Amino acid sequence: MYTAYESEWIITNRVGGYALSYFNMINKRKYNGLLIASTSLLGRVHILSSIEEKVEFEDISFFLDSNHYSNCIYPNGHEHVVRAWLRPNPAVLYSTNPPNDRYLIMKEVFLAQGLNAAIVKYTNMSKCPISLALRPKFTLRDQHFLNQPGTFDYTAIEKESIESGGLKIRRADNGVEAFIYVEKGRLVETNVIYRAVYYPVEAMRGYEAVEDLISPARIDVLLSPGESAVLVFSSEPLQNFMEVADAAQRFYRSYPTPKTRLFVDKDPALLFGLGPQIEFDKEEYLKLIELMANEFVLDSQDIIAGYPWFGAWGRDTVISLPSLRLLEGGEEIGRNILLRYGEYLKDGLLPNTFGEGGVGLNYDSVDAPLWYILAAGVLAPRDPRIFEYASSIILNYYKNIDLPFYTDLDGLISIHKGPHALTWMDAKVHGIPVTPRHGKPVEIESLWFNALSIVRDMAKLMGVSELKSGAYKMSVDELEELISLVKDSFQKFVGDTYLADRLDEEGPVWEVRPNAVIALSLPYDIVSHDVMKMVWNTARNELLTPCGLRSLSPHHPAFKRKYLGNQRQRDLAYHQGTVWTYLLLPYVKLTVKVFGGESDKTPMMKEIAKCVWTIRHMIMRGELASVPELWDATEPYIPKGAPAQAWSAFALLEIEDMLRGVDL
Repeated sequence: MYTAYESEWIITNRVGGYALSYFNMINKRKYNGLLIASTSLLGRVHILSSIEEKVEFEDISFFLDSNHYSNCIYPNGHEHVVRAWLRPNPAVLYSTNPPNDRYLIMKEVFLAQGLNAAIVKYTNMSKCPISLALRPKFTLRDQHFLNQPGTFDYTAIEKESIESGGLKIRRADNGVEAFIYVEKGRLVETNVIYRAVYYPVEAMRGYEAVEDLISPARIDVLLSPGESAVLVFSSEPLQNFMEVADAAQRFYRSYPTPKTRLFVDKDPALLFGLGPQIEFDKEEYLKLIELMANEFVLDSQDIIAGYPWFGAWGRDTVISLPSLRLLEGGEEIGRNILLRYGEYLKDGLLPNTFGEGGVGLNYDSVDAPLWYILAAGVLAPRDPRIFEYASSIILNYYKNIDLPFYTDLDGLISIHKGPHALTWMDAKVHGIPVTPRHGKPVEIESLWFNALSIVRDMAKLMGVSELKSGAYKMSVDELEELISLVKDSFQKFVGDTYLADRLDEEGPVWEVRPNAVIALSLPYDIVSHDVMKMVWNTARNELLTPCGLRSLSPHHPAFKRKYLGNQRQRDLAYHQGTVWTYLLLPYVKLTVKVFGGESDKTPMMKEIAKCVWTIRHMIMRGELASVPELWDATEPYIPKGAPAQAWSAFALLEIEDMLRGVDL
């Protein structure tokens, strides 16, 4: 049978909900499932895990589904997978084992856009009728917490029949509701508990990994050859569930179809034993990465930092904002986000995390407000309200002495020593930063220089001669003097082969990290061209990988080759070598700065194309459904962290836009 790349698929619904699992539909994470719904405050509720699927063809019967248990996988539906497709929506073709084109069934998963509803469709591709016995397996819990073994022995599941032959269920102890809608077939109320389902990825990550699932009903369906059955599951009542299902299918049908999917209608036997293929051509791939980027954008005018466990994060959002202009309607969404985020400013600071379900708001970020100003320079350079927000940031950074950092006499931003982790390298173990960034971090100083320069230019565009925010004031002339001072002081970072990662009380800290690349990739140049080329050469030799930039040079004694283990072990590796995809964009921008002035642009464009070649071809081969947060720091560069990360996807979108029209 076909053995696919060990990949996860993901689809989202533009309100913060998602569906996530592996190519063979075996759930390995507590976050895997067919419907994880979102509340208005981005609290996430895990509704539906999977479906038990027993299929009967003539005198043959088997299951399509598989559960992971601690000592086995049962039943063996994964052994009946002929082919699986991750995009544009997950689809799996099943047959007997070995495969026989007389017995084929297709399963597809869709999410409605703008509401919490999942559609599961079964199509009989066989040459004979089939019968299906389907038992949806529900969780009805917070997405982060498992149902302890025995939970459903003492937790009541209330049931209520609804119109169109469906069923409403409600978990009595937490009030979580779900709705089952059936297009055809017979729904029979039952009570089946699936005990001790095991999630190996959670066990590897050091978390609880065993839970019970409950099925309150069975759906019996008979399908003739070519006939389909649709099930709809939602966390809210639906007026017309088939309209919802049809709209969801139309949405995904508007995106490219994998080339081998076309074999299903022509000659399914061509798929038997077929290895990996190019599923999408270049233009189709470009359309798909637009879909991937759009999946992080919410109808409520926000950006989800990553799926499955991230919500809206200030830093991630404002770094991604400039790339929104590449999506249809993205510039307006970006400006609206800038305006909305500006309302959250507190003493010049933006929230680093907005919390899930409205819980966990914090302002632990020195760089998010500066990235906000850079995004404003791209999306709203003449907006008076956004200029007021940007002025507030500048004036608080320069004059407010109550922040966890201050502007030193040399004009540079200095972070107080202590338990703070205020830059993007923010992992802590036992409350202590793994990567200390106190003092003057290199990328913060360049962000500060660029933010000052952008606000100066915005002031000139609008004819403003003075910045004001509360009791704080600064003339544009003073701003010019500060910009000059910061640029002069920044030269203290310049070394023989690279920039210092930070300056502290003992002097420069010479670590080769991507922060220097970030610093020199920004719009306003703070060092000479020769220094930029020096930094680029070192970064290319020590940090660049096929999937992103390492967070630390492999020559450093603290370098970690692999990102794995429990929370503590992973935090120790998070910024100590682990590869970050989003860092490809600053590397590419620095590449353009270094080589963009040359008459022959071909070598530069080839260098840029090499940066995305691996991820591009993984998507074109159908091996990646989104762009991951992280990768291991050494070969074979296995994707790690969140399987779908916003700034990773937007970085890829931005780089491919630079390459548009170039045949590389």
